[in-house]
Amino acid sequence: MFFDVGVEENKRWFYPISAFLISAGISVMQIWTIFYPYVQDHFNLETVTTVVLASTFTGIGGMVFGPIIAGLIVDKYGPKIPFILAILFVALGYYTVSEIFSSDIWASVLSFWFAGSFFIGLGQGLYAGTYATVVAKWFPEKPGTVTGFGVAGVFTAPIIYSPIVAFMIRSHGFNKSVFFLLAGIAIVILMVATVTWKSPSHDQTSKILKNKTFKKEKTEVRVSREFTFKEAFKDVQFWVLFVCFICSSFAFMLFVQNSSLIIIEGLENSMGIEYARGVIVPLFLTIAGVGGLIGGFAWGFVIDKLGGPWKTLPVIYFSTGILIILFYISYHSVVLIIIIGFLLYLGLNGEPTAHYASVSYVFGRKYLGKIMTVLQAFSVGLGIAVGPFVGAYIKDITGGYFWAIILAVVFRIAAGISALIGLKISKRRERLEISN
Repeated sequence: MFFDVGVEENKRWFYPISAFLISAGISVMQIWTIFYPYVQDHFNLETVTTVVLASTFTGIGGMVFGPIIAGLIVDKYGPKIPFILAILFVALGYYTVSEIFSSDIWASVLSFWFAGSFFIGLGQGLYAGTYATVVAKWFPEKPGTVTGFGVAGVFTAPIIYSPIVAFMIRSHGFNKSVFFLLAGIAIVILMVATVTWKSPSHDQTSKILKNKTFKKEKTEVRVSREFTFKEAFKDVQFWVLFVCFICSSFAFMLFVQNSSLIIIEGLENSMGIEYARGVIVPLFLTIAGVGGLIGGFAWGFVIDKLGGPWKTLPVIYFSTGILIILFYISYHSVVLIIIIGFLLYLGLNGEPTAHYASVSYVFGRKYLGKIMTVLQAFSVGLGIAVGPFVGAYIKDITGGYFWAIILAVVFRIAAGISALIGLKISKRRERLEISN
């Protein structure tokens, strides 16, 4: 059958490597912020809330609906159906977004901007919910490391696309062509993935884990209890992760999806809006992408070495909270924006790797698709959906991003405290297991 066609176990490294390439080719959430000042200028808008609200619709599609649909399909039928759906929604999304140029009146094209953003997010969410599940099943002994490939690809996209998009806009103006380019690349890549990807059976996954553990004598590799979705939902660790994910993703997206506007706020008096948005913002996103590329790989490796999420997540949450403050304090300096931004994205962009891997470490792999996608949809998804809008709304009513930054840091502290609670629960359970 078509569902059974794909690369086999003897070439299983194809999956994380190709996940890196696919993610780098289709992921645009990290560069969507580059369009906001141009949309604002094109339609002569004084406020930013309705522009940045596109991120809310992208987040709802990408982290709420997309992963849930993928999770319901991938455990039973594999990756091909979600990939086909991803192609359809990505194509529809870019076409719809491009229709914002059909009128010069912002109110008349708002529906295109919001609906197109949602469909793009939905397509990318179908892919994300699928690849994370499939690679974790092919590599049960190192879910953090291999998930990091796909996450690193997501954050490589700004390195590739930021200079290309900036060049196209400077050369030909802000028009449909840039969206058609992004659509064409995404569609071709996803078509190739549809043909080449397949899921291993649960028996294959169990066999791989036992073989790799035996061959390398890694007695520390933890064979997790295989929770059903109902069992996971009733477990306290599910809700600890929920709090971690929703708080951290809210702060993550509040900052990331407003980053170009934050930089412009800091630099417009010294160098002007045009230079800040046309040169500094693309440069920042490119260098931040390098930080994200390194972070996506590095944090996956760290979580595997530490044997789970609870020692890793607090470090990520607290360190990035400090860096967000330092970034805002220093945002009048291009040099400090670049240096601190690189370090900040090194931590922030390793976060999705740690989140994906955390679920398989805590709840096992057999029902991973449903557990991971539902948990992330109603935690990460809600944080991603609300964060950008709240940041932009605070900017509009206060005239600056100061209180938005403070709110982001508070939520990261809350995520870190929740992760420490998870660590305490995990240690208590380990002691009980030993005593029994």
